[in-house]
Amino acid sequence: MNETIGTILKRRSIRTYKPGHVDEESLDLILEAGRYAPSAMNQQPWHFTVVRDSALLEKLEASCKTVFLESDVKALREVASRDDFSVFFHAPALIIITGDTQALAPQYDCTLAMQNMMLAAASLGIGSCWMHSIMMFYATEKGKEVFRDLGITFPERHVPYAAAVFGYSAAPLPEPEPRKPGSVTIIGQGSVDSHSS
Repeated sequence: MNETIGTILKRRSIRTYKPGHVDEESLDLILEAGRYAPSAMNQQPWHFTVVRDSALLEKLEASCKTVFLESDVKALREVASRDDFSVFFHAPALIIITGDTQALAPQYDCTLAMQNMMLAAASLGIGSCWMHSIMMFYATEKGKEVFRDLGITFPERHVPYAAAVFGYSAAPLPEPEPRKPGSVTIIGQGSVDSHSS
């Protein structure tokens, strides 16, 4: 198996992190991988905001927790009500990718960039976890106000489309969950006309 496929297959969502920052060289490589993601008509409509200030992360996390507590989804409310719940899992870095809302496909472009970054991180022995709470929170008026109050600003016409935390895992990588069957259909070419696995 080649190294790239191996990295894809070993990547996991990490939910427990060691204290201490990701080293500068690794962070630069992760960001560069994001900047080399594909984008519609090569518009590269993204901007990367890295939050590593622990006090700022704690304030933002406390606000994002309200999204879970006020959610219509019972499972989110239940997990957020636990005493040990941490939205960002105590990770030392949060990266938010915003995109120009007037670009052709900013949501997909930014998501592709984040996937590049998460895979780059995995290849460097660094854990990551997608943070949808950022997009959920920013979509509210309260969220936009909190971001402004915390001094986390984005370029004009930009909104968050992707976010993830990064850091060194404090536990061994978990085993992968089984993949759902029946998720592949192949049409044409080959010994069979269609195939599901």
